[in-house]
Amino acid sequence: MRKPISFFLFLSFLLLLSGCEGPSLGNSNVKKEYFPNGQIRSEFIMSDKTGMNGLLKLYGPDEELTSTVTIHNGVKDGIEKLYDEEGRVLKTTPYVNGKKHGYEKGYFPNGDVWFMLPYKNGVLNGKAYMYRQDGTLVREATYKEGRIID
Repeated sequence: MRKPISFFLFLSFLLLLSGCEGPSLGNSNVKKEYFPNGQIRSEFIMSDKTGMNGLLKLYGPDEELTSTVTIHNGVKDGIEKLYDEEGRVLKTTPYVNGKKHGYEKGYFPNGDVWFMLPYKNGVLNGKAYMYRQDGTLVREATYKEGRIID
């Protein structure tokens, strides 16, 4: 009599566990798009079930990663990174609620900073800089509401 009750309790426990939500074991939280030739074009790795939050990865025609950015509430929010064909970072752009906000930076292939552009709420605002590969300053400009003022 004791064995059937133990088995029944064990089976009930398993059914209870299988009915609870847990982490997905498959790729159901990843949305992928493909080029017409079948190669991957983009991957959206969702962080929740809304489909509005996660990490967006874009790929080139040779399946090389070209950019990554965090999406929050359906818009860019975080640092977008653009990569060259060898995987080096070419540019970083900070976003807040879908608008550029902070310094967008471009990089030489060796990783040194090439330029820095200041954004505030999606508009160029502040001191911008351009450098040579040896690190010397080439140009400095001041932007106000998207226009160069000096």
